[in-house]
Amino acid sequence: MSRLSLALTLCALSLSAAKPPAKPIPDRNLGLSRTSVFDVPAPPAYRDEASDPGEKPLPKRINREYPPVIPHSVADSLPITRSTNLCLDCHAVPGPKKKGEATPIPASHFVDLRHAPEAKGTQVVGARYICISCHVPRTDAPPLVGSSYRP
Repeated sequence: MSRLSLALTLCALSLSAAKPPAKPIPDRNLGLSRTSVFDVPAPPAYRDEASDPGEKPLPKRINREYPPVIPHSVADSLPITRSTNLCLDCHAVPGPKKKGEATPIPASHFVDLRHAPEAKGTQVVGARYICISCHVPRTDAPPLVGSSYRP
């Protein structure tokens, strides 16, 4: 054995001998729900937003980088696909937003970040047609975990 190998072995042995063995973590402490990881708890009940577009004020955005919440019901608009997208009927308007009108689709949705990130197109690009991939409808669901984040 070389001196370096011997020194590393002795160091590892001294470190492992100094620490007591770790105690197992109870399975109820492994997840956010604080129940056993083997339980399948029922999610809390919630109601989807039932208001019509423009009926309620826009919810406050936590951060400009996050997609805004949809402030009205989308039940009659589902499924939202590239070929069937009722969101575009109202939101494909030129900006800037005017009071009482739908929020315009932002310019970023007209840029193909993969193939032409420097060019703004005239149509919504690719997966951005599926609005609810990023924008979620407002509900009365309580947060699953607390957050102290402030912009």
